[in-house]
Amino acid sequence: MRRGLLWLTGCCWAGWVQAAQPLHLLTQEQAPYAMQLAGGSQAGLALDTVRCAFGRLSLPAEIRFAAWARAQRRVENGEGDGYFPASRNAERDGLSQWFGPVAPQQWRWYLRRDSRLDPLAPGFREYARVGAYAGSNMLHWLQEQHYQVTVSPPEHDQMLDVLLAGRADAVLAANLAMDKLLAQRGAAGKVRSVLAQDKPLGLYLSHRFMAQQPAAFAAKLQRALARCQPATPR
Repeated sequence: MRRGLLWLTGCCWAGWVQAAQPLHLLTQEQAPYAMQLAGGSQAGLALDTVRCAFGRLSLPAEIRFAAWARAQRRVENGEGDGYFPASRNAERDGLSQWFGPVAPQQWRWYLRRDSRLDPLAPGFREYARVGAYAGSNMLHWLQEQHYQVTVSPPEHDQMLDVLLAGRADAVLAANLAMDKLLAQRGAAGKVRSVLAQDKPLGLYLSHRFMAQQPAAFAAKLQRALARCQPATPR
């Protein structure tokens, strides 16, 4: 995993913060949401929205890349203030506060083109071998819903490898990320997809961090994120 550092600088926020300490945010490297580019710069659909929002609030933020499961653990352990882009679940909500959306997302089932399985058919969860990448809300949901999870690679892009290798009958993945990967590898013709559910992505900030903020912070951040979202995904 390549790592990068992005500074969002500002002098003050609505007269409330003077010489503010930077927020420590974590993200994973996953096109098109957050990417480490040549020369040390970063960009991406979710990253740009978060950067824009904190820029509007004139709050400094330090954003680092980490493996997704590790990023969440670091925030839970007090080693970071928040992480993104993340879809919501009850476990995450218990530890942090969700803001968003910062990027659109569909959960889609991806199967090999010649597969006759139907992820929406009765019995699919009982007999199909499925997977999602480690630390993802998708994996948590599959396990909670008692699917037959047989693979959980550490990185999102490895799910295409396990699917094409026949180690899983279907994988659950974020549509923009998987479709971009399929295009990059020229594998779009080998795979088909079925919509599972719409799950927009957001930013989680720890309850510990939020307890230190002014009462109006949450509403101001939510409005800033809404103004910073692009009209259409890139």
